[in-house]
Amino acid sequence: MKALMYVGTKQMEVQEIPKPDGAFLVRVLGCTVCGTDLKTFLHGHPYFKPPTILGHEFYGQVEKAPAETGYKPGDYVVVAPYGECGHCEKCEAGLPELCDHKDYVETGAFCEYVEVPLSFVERGVIKLNGPDYVYALTEPLACVLTAINQLKITDKDSVLVIGGGPMGTLAAMTLIEKGVKVRVAEINPIRQEKLRSWGIKCDTSDVCYAEDQYDKIIVAVNVGPLVEEAVSKVKAGGKVHVFAGLPSDTKLSIRAYDMHYRFVQLMGCSGYALPAFRHAFEMIRKNPARYEALITHRFPLEKGQEAMETLSRGEAFKIMIEP
Repeated sequence: MKALMYVGTKQMEVQEIPKPDGAFLVRVLGCTVCGTDLKTFLHGHPYFKPPTILGHEFYGQVEKAPAETGYKPGDYVVVAPYGECGHCEKCEAGLPELCDHKDYVETGAFCEYVEVPLSFVERGVIKLNGPDYVYALTEPLACVLTAINQLKITDKDSVLVIGGGPMGTLAAMTLIEKGVKVRVAEINPIRQEKLRSWGIKCDTSDVCYAEDQYDKIIVAVNVGPLVEEAVSKVKAGGKVHVFAGLPSDTKLSIRAYDMHYRFVQLMGCSGYALPAFRHAFEMIRKNPARYEALITHRFPLEKGQEAMETLSRGEAFKIMIEP
């Protein structure tokens, strides 16, 4: 099969590799590029050593399935890239996102076929009514829902989302749907224009901070000083969420005054648990047009290098790569 391989920093290459021969196979119809994929392409990543296949936000069509799974060849599906075990110490402590015994789809999805472990099919695969590429956004939306739930945002809150990229935009869309007052801080004029066309209030961070006071701030850009600024400017008793993945050695300089005297809480999370994945699926199913707009570009597998370069220039929201 053909696979788009990450072969080194800023290098993607289509290669022929063996087709997986597992019992449950999915033919990939589309996989969107996530922030981690882009960071790996630009700078490398300790978890993804070249050559390897990136991509995990995908939907597709069942190629092969045992009858007892309830699926048959031709079924359209969206697949969670991983899922918690549900019974380890962390799962039982209410931290399923940190599960020590997750089931995984073992390879990336920038390729023609992906094998799903049989032990994971019942929990991690959801049947679709037809071929609709918007469901590739199920996993990123699940991550957004995890952060929103952690912040305990209500319709009485005023929320600032710092960063109008795909994840920040998904957060803003979700909050607007919940009736929350939200504004996005974004410096890219192309993204600003798009956000406003979708009915999302958007401006640069200095304007946003000057105009409003916020109960909750979500930092969806991997820039440490933006977290520090958010902690100093959120309302007393407010919460700041480090949603973007900062480099692992990042150190933040936070005033003890804000924590001790203003009762500000700083938190963060990554990933999702399977209930959030299913919730995200239902949200997209009820209003696919709302989310479809985020996928602004679609590239064939053979143009994977161009897709990554387009995303790195900030000229797209979500890019889908299609085998």
